[in-house]
Amino acid sequence: MKKYLVVVAATAAALSLSACAPKIGGNDYSVRGAGEVSETVKGTIISMHVVNISAKTAENQSGPGAGALIGGLTGGVLGSQVGKGRGPAVIGVAGALGGAALGHYAEGKLTEQEGFEYQIQLDSGGIVTVTQGAEPRLAVGQKVLVIKSNRDRSRVVAA
Repeated sequence: MKKYLVVVAATAAALSLSACAPKIGGNDYSVRGAGEVSETVKGTIISMHVVNISAKTAENQSGPGAGALIGGLTGGVLGSQVGKGRGPAVIGVAGALGGAALGHYAEGKLTEQEGFEYQIQLDSGGIVTVTQGAEPRLAVGQKVLVIKSNRDRSRVVAA
């Protein structure tokens, strides 16, 4: 029964990590941005690049987070259930280290998403750059609207 509860708790924790990656496409708004009056300007995409967007800040990119903690605890508890004598302690430590490494890797993958960096030539002059999630997918040469936000985040949508 103890093993079953640990596995269920670890699975629930791992699934909750998948909610860590925010949706940041051009069609995604936060509650803070809903109803906001924003300035919108016309432009044309002159360049775009695929980027990897992480939910972690630049300072915390490589540091251990919840994934390492959950993986380490799960691996340690499950490993300590194996063997007799000194075996459970040794396997528990190995399980904790391996689980922490796997949890850290999984957290990184679950909190990242592909996006695009768009350089836009504004019709009024000047160039702006906006990075956002992959949806909606826009193309070089496409006429777009750049929605400049003061409270939420700016975005690019098809004109």
